[in-house]
Amino acid sequence: GVSAITGFSSSGDTSRQQEVTQGSNLATAPKENLNDGNICNDDEEQYGALCYAKCSQLAGPDHTYRQSAWTCCKQAQCSLANLFSCCKHDAGACSGFSIAGMQEGSAICPHAPGGCLNDEELFLGMCYMKCSLLTGGLYPNRAEIDGCCKSVGAYCLAEEGAKDGFDGMLITNSTFDVGGGCADSSAGTPCQPHPPLTSVTESHSPSPSTSS
Repeated sequence: GVSAITGFSSSGDTSRQQEVTQGSNLATAPKENLNDGNICNDDEEQYGALCYAKCSQLAGPDHTYRQSAWTCCKQAQCSLANLFSCCKHDAGACSGFSIAGMQEGSAICPHAPGGCLNDEELFLGMCYMKCSLLTGGLYPNRAEIDGCCKSVGAYCLAEEGAKDGFDGMLITNSTFDVGGGCADSSAGTPCQPHPPLTSVTESHSPSPSTSS
């Protein structure tokens, strides 16, 4: 179940109380094909030690082979002579072709194999309970391990109600530093923040694969 608590900004401004929630009845594994040999989410593929959004979704159905973090190709191997006709490139840090699947969120960095629970979001390689659930939808964007924000970008660099003149849209609370499984007493749904769980993406660990 979901129980309401009262959260305060770490600035100590008690006039800016926010009703937040802790615990969730959504601490379940996402619906994944557990027998497809893919230890990433179903909308991802493994390249090296990380999970990326599938090239077939990023570059189109003709470019299904990932050859680097930023390169998707028509063939498993493309020669230097036809590299640009054979491949598409979109470089960036946690952008372009170097992103996780949309199941983990928009413009999320590639991550270790596995996935988060349905009531969690991926932040800096760890799974946390979604800020949208913790704050009743008021601060839906996670900006820190213990901070949720109304917006994105520079607005999340300063706390709401800050006394130094930089009035941002961020609220911090130690209770935000939490996993999604606090309410169900199950060891399979951790209460603490945790790395992605391979148990929710595959029933066994296959050998690495680099194609969609």
